[in-house]
Amino acid sequence: MIIGGSDATEPYSFMASIQNAGGHFCGGSLITGDWVVTARHCVEGKNPADLQLRIGSLRKDQGGTVRGVERLVTHPESDTATHDIALVRLDQPVTGAPVPVDVRQPAGTPTRLLGWGCTEPGQTCGEESTPTVLQQLDSAVRELSACTNEVTPLDPASEVCTGNPETRAGACFGDSGGPLLRREGTGWKLIGAFSRVEIKPPDPGQPSEPPNCRSGMGIYTDVPAHQEWIDGVIASTS
Repeated sequence: MIIGGSDATEPYSFMASIQNAGGHFCGGSLITGDWVVTARHCVEGKNPADLQLRIGSLRKDQGGTVRGVERLVTHPESDTATHDIALVRLDQPVTGAPVPVDVRQPAGTPTRLLGWGCTEPGQTCGEESTPTVLQQLDSAVRELSACTNEVTPLDPASEVCTGNPETRAGACFGDSGGPLLRREGTGWKLIGAFSRVEIKPPDPGQPSEPPNCRSGMGIYTDVPAHQEWIDGVIASTS
């Protein structure tokens, strides 16, 4: 789940659960009738025939529209940490409303996180340890300087920092690929796709600690920053 979040309070027609034989493993966002944006690390090396997406349901196990996968397209940059984005083409379009991609947003912008990830901040959790009902959490875009990362530093040109460390809440494992949203009127616009949890530098003389979903910030791929690539992929396959 989103650590510290709550059950979703409204429908999200664009929310996607990416699933294999083991069930849900990543999130995604419907951006056209037959394309979903997610994290590159969610789908890289996977066989499209082994995947399905449940779209537009607040539950990962029923409702919404289920589609197979025709094609997976990962970002061509070799550095997957800072271009952690991919596109999933559905085998058939869906009728649910997609989410528009936003423009890049400054620090302080109110946001909402969605996901079905881990209920506790461990690096692994089974299907039985994740919520059935979609979780949501309100947050904000943070200054990039607030997001340190010992292993893979943030790229200000392609990533967004968010999270609620003061309340020990944020995205976690299993939320990967899921959306970072901004409210506009009665709807939403897409800012980011969840990539990874902040890994803070250790105190002097201390070993590095693993990512902690409660105390670390969430690092999202900036989807608007990749709009040109997204448009090019969709145009080349239309």
